[in-house]
Amino acid sequence: MFAGPIIAREVTTSPRPIRYYVTRAAYAGLFFILMWTAWQSLVGWEDIRDIGLIARFGGVLFQFFVVVQLVVMLFFAPLAAATTIAHEKDRRTFVLLLMTDLSDTEIIIGKLVAGLLQTFTLLGTVAPVFFICLLLGGVSSTQVLQILGITAAAGFAGGSLGLLVALWRDRTFQSLAMTVLAIVLTIAGIEAISYFVPDGSIAGSSFNEAFNPFRAVRSVLRPSTTGATHTALIFTATSTALALILNAVSIRMLRIWNPGRNEPREQREGETEEIAAESLIQVSEPALAQAGPETSSGLHVPRRSHRRVSRAAGVYRKPWANPILWREFKTRAYGAKPLIIKGAYVLFFALAVAYFYLNPTDSRSAWRPAFTLIPMAILSLLLVNAQGVTSLTSERDTGALDLLLVTEIKPREFIFGKLHGVLYNTKEMIAAPLLLTIWMAITGAITGEIALFIVIDFALLVHFSAMLGLHSAITYTNSRTAVANSLGTIFFLMVGILICAFLIILGDQQFSRQLLSFLIFIGAGSVALFGSMGSRNPSQAIALVALLTPFWSFYCVISMINVQAMAAFLVSFGIYGFALLAMLVPAVGDFDIALGRTNAIQG
Repeated sequence: MFAGPIIAREVTTSPRPIRYYVTRAAYAGLFFILMWTAWQSLVGWEDIRDIGLIARFGGVLFQFFVVVQLVVMLFFAPLAAATTIAHEKDRRTFVLLLMTDLSDTEIIIGKLVAGLLQTFTLLGTVAPVFFICLLLGGVSSTQVLQILGITAAAGFAGGSLGLLVALWRDRTFQSLAMTVLAIVLTIAGIEAISYFVPDGSIAGSSFNEAFNPFRAVRSVLRPSTTGATHTALIFTATSTALALILNAVSIRMLRIWNPGRNEPREQREGETEEIAAESLIQVSEPALAQAGPETSSGLHVPRRSHRRVSRAAGVYRKPWANPILWREFKTRAYGAKPLIIKGAYVLFFALAVAYFYLNPTDSRSAWRPAFTLIPMAILSLLLVNAQGVTSLTSERDTGALDLLLVTEIKPREFIFGKLHGVLYNTKEMIAAPLLLTIWMAITGAITGEIALFIVIDFALLVHFSAMLGLHSAITYTNSRTAVANSLGTIFFLMVGILICAFLIILGDQQFSRQLLSFLIFIGAGSVALFGSMGSRNPSQAIALVALLTPFWSFYCVISMINVQAMAAFLVSFGIYGFALLAMLVPAVGDFDIALGRTNAIQG
């Protein structure tokens, strides 16, 4: 095939599973459900007597669709591209790919297309839904084409960034975490530069609109804005140019960064022993030359004896009673440079705090604590979830999990060791939102009662996110599927809650005409949640969690909007606590079945 063997394989094999078609149909169906929910929020069951009402609804609906699609693209495109490389590195097949006759360009372009194929297929699936807005009015065909171009360019640039990060880092968690942080920091950094340099422009467009996809989309969605077409073209051009530069760097550094620390240990030790043996021979040559040919001809340098002697002379660390927990706490199980991820998160934390304190006269000042804490909390939950799912998938891909299954480690030690290890390795991401919440309570930005509820609920959600990652890794033997299900569940759960809150506020809290559409929207979420969490290992508890979690989360949103914090706290604590136990108890009790001692090999 002219496109190359990597692209040909992806195009041939990806559509085979039934979930490929189910995902596309469900994604398009989600937009139709959102369309009906938005109609009930804005119009309801009233007779249409205003000529411009449908046109106004079409404009609002199109804006809503655009934001949802852009957020999905910026989240899944970089992670999908990063996973294609990280998965190969964990399975130690990426080195084999480098040994083939494929050129560096074919490998990079092939992996990029393989990672973005599913995401861009979803974009093409919902494109007709965008054009339906033309029938309602309030939107022009030029706006639809510009939005699709901006979204595709943003996904292309994000996927190129994710691919570059995955080539640079050797561990899956590092690749995923750095990719998410890089996307968030890029957008936040553009906003910060525009704040301090408001007059900056590129080719007639402001710096913010030329590089920030949300600002570029905003300029297109405003019909009164002059030069919207110019802004869309500038952003598409800059994003495409940035993507090409990132891909050029990836091609240049492909064989410099790889193979790296992900090599098999025996290979690295063998190279080290060969170097040491050669050094020993070089050092011994002058002495052997003086001793005579008889001695030099009988030289024998053992390749491994000096290595074993040097290791035997060292002091071995003594593990704890729970070796899994000791490994998580005392070793670099997830990479040699975790400070890079933590430093990037601290930088995001600093930008969030700066946003909170540099906009004291903002018209939305009452919402500034929420606008600061919610993005930080969602980012922390995503990173904790990524750590949880990769803590198990990485061991399965490297074969270490098979060794653990034949040891005398108890299920409780394994599960709790992994769970506490995930929380320990992401402690900075957990502590930052908690400390900021406490500081807001001290300074009076929020009340002490609200702060207490936030701290307890966030701590529970952190445990829920970590356990969801472990649950997905246990349920799905394929690492890419496990990562996609785990991160996708957290992402859509958080985004679904925000969408519900937005639609309730948009409809001026008129629940009587919104209830039916919300029930359908939430019911679809329940089906999707059960498909992600309980389709492989169904249980009554998981089914109950999938049924109740979206509905009770909807109740929590209503309670918070109605300033009923105690009700929202009690319900959220109960439902997510039950969800945590529903995943934790089977993982400990049915350890042999859940981890697949008997059927993991069959797939």
